[in-house]
Amino acid sequence: MFNMCTGYTAGPIYNSYGGGANFLCLPKDPDWDNFIDGHQWSGTIAGVEYELSNSNNVFSDRNTGRIDLTNNPAPCVACYLDRQSTVLMVPAKRRCPDGWNTEYEGYLASEAHNAQRHRSSYVCWDKAPEIAVGGTSQNQAVIYPVGVVCGTLPCSTYVTGRELTCVVCSK
Repeated sequence: MFNMCTGYTAGPIYNSYGGGANFLCLPKDPDWDNFIDGHQWSGTIAGVEYELSNSNNVFSDRNTGRIDLTNNPAPCVACYLDRQSTVLMVPAKRRCPDGWNTEYEGYLASEAHNAQRHRSSYVCWDKAPEIAVGGTSQNQAVIYPVGVVCGTLPCSTYVTGRELTCVVCSK
């Protein structure tokens, strides 16, 4: 098993509607492309922190130097198993790791944040999307670029409101 990327666990804001539903591993050094700083009507992603108490903490603190996990950011790692066919979406990156093939690059996308709708998955949407058929606005299912919310994610690296890139890689 190979460690491909270490970074920050990120996902939806816990007490909001809309946006993505799954957790992602954002790298420590994001790649930016086109973006509009500030909040827009879009999906959002924020850093994940541990929220534990004496009644639900089943985790050992041996890897933290006995520091309590509660309210601390959750790191992450993306791994690769050799001799397995793999397709991987890498958020906040524009290039695949060395030795991987780039299938396409784009922007992270999800349902709109606070849209009073159920959450969707975070997906990598091609940076030059096509239109399947013309039509009128039905708003039956919608997709928006995902902007960052810093705080648990370091604000020096992840700028609030900035849209995240992504790349789909295969090996």
